[in-house]
Amino acid sequence: MFTSVNRKNLNEEISDQIITKIVTGALPCGSKLPPERDLALQLNVNRHTLREALRKLDALDLVSIRQGDGIYVRDFRESGNLELLKYLLFSRKDITSDILKNILEIRRFISPEMAYKAALNRSDEEAKILSSLLLSDLTIEERDLAIHQSIARGSGNILYIFLLNFFNDIFREFGGLYFSFKENVAASDRFHRSIVKAICNRDGNAARKIMNDILVYAENKVSKYMESNYE
Repeated sequence: MFTSVNRKNLNEEISDQIITKIVTGALPCGSKLPPERDLALQLNVNRHTLREALRKLDALDLVSIRQGDGIYVRDFRESGNLELLKYLLFSRKDITSDILKNILEIRRFISPEMAYKAALNRSDEEAKILSSLLLSDLTIEERDLAIHQSIARGSGNILYIFLLNFFNDIFREFGGLYFSFKENVAASDRFHRSIVKAICNRDGNAARKIMNDILVYAENKVSKYMESNYE
């Protein structure tokens, strides 16, 4: 059922193997893992190492550890969280394209409203910070992250900040690729200047549209790249 693992990064190899079986359906929801001793033998690891890997699965809400009863697979479609999403995105190349497209779609629903709220709620200090970012020595990628973070703070909604932190963790991995194309750098530079102007002018409707337009642009560019390289 399970295969022995190499000596390097045992915890990760064990958890990766079990996670793969769960998300592919080889270990369906409700199924019970072999007893700890048997599972350790199959994987060729000691029980301490196995327990550390199982704790990772528990933290990802993929399994339910029932003392005295065993370890049961949970329905990751119901219990999965953002950490699982990040794991799948960066470790499962076969589904990276679909997951990234889903994330881009969700961001497009959320970020325009975040920009709208920032235009209405931002403080004078936050407007100054946004304007100063346009004159900073940051790279285009760094400036893009900083402007989005400043917009999230200006919205006055802490959930926007938390969600943006998640998106930023994802797009830090892909930003270098996106900004390696000159046309994307130019589009983002225009976006930065337009969105800062709209928010500083407290023009919520303009801020919403500008944010939506750049996200649609970015989504189309990323989708074309993913279709060419991952499918």
